[in-house]
Amino acid sequence: PVHASPYPLGSMTCNDIGAFATQAMQWREDGVSFKDAKTRLDALRPEEESVEKKNMRMVMEIVFGGYGDSWTVESAGNIMRVDCESGR
Repeated sequence: PVHASPYPLGSMTCNDIGAFATQAMQWREDGVSFKDAKTRLDALRPEEESVEKKNMRMVMEIVFGGYGDSWTVESAGNIMRVDCESGR
């Protein structure tokens, strides 16, 4: 598996992380609740304990949390991709 310190990415790349952040932010902008977004994630990644799903959950928590308050759909993806590339 690929690693970006300090967390493993599994089969995802930093671009994948950014793309999912964009998708999650679009859900938020569309008025999807965090609970419903988790249901959508379950449909995308049914494997409960996969590295990828854990990372996607982390991204969703950031997007739906306080950080997402000041992001746009486009900026969310860019910020999370750069964050991943820098190893955070």
